[in-house]
Amino acid sequence: MTASPDRWTPHLAPGETLVWSASASPALRSADLTRSRALYLLVGAASLLVAVLLAIRFADSLMANIAQPTMLAAVTPLYIAFALAMFALSLWGFRRAAKKGPPALHFALTSRRLIALDKADAVIAEMPGADIDGVIAGGRRKTPDVYVLRKDDPKEDHVFALEHLDRPLEAKAIIEETFPPAPVEQQA
Repeated sequence: MTASPDRWTPHLAPGETLVWSASASPALRSADLTRSRALYLLVGAASLLVAVLLAIRFADSLMANIAQPTMLAAVTPLYIAFALAMFALSLWGFRRAAKKGPPALHFALTSRRLIALDKADAVIAEMPGADIDGVIAGGRRKTPDVYVLRKDDPKEDHVFALEHLDRPLEAKAIIEETFPPAPVEQQA
């Protein structure tokens, strides 16, 4: 799906030309969001069930120890500790399931940089072409996401992600053609 060139005109600097543009596929975004939400909901529900069962076991052990004290009283607090840990894990799962997908919906490559826009056509990310260190494709097998690596970012904290594209390998090739990687120096 190609993004409308009119969308990019207000964001281009004088002399800057649009080389390539595309929008995230609604079907790929929806499938990815549904898959991740289902996983987090499953983790949250399973953790909540285990937390409730551990809390019930804690109450049962507490009542049994009140009726007749045994050595079980020494480990009874562990039930509530693990129940609280599982409850925290369930909250994490439910909060992750409630998160929205990535905000970037439209991507463009210009003669000078990469740009990402949100659904209101506001620039949310950009990367100068001079900062591009490499381009990799990863994630799904048939439609991988494209990640543009920055120079001087060894931990890859500031990667420019082009996610949910219908033709990601085409985007990768165009980026590499527009901003070819610097030649690797041979060490003696």
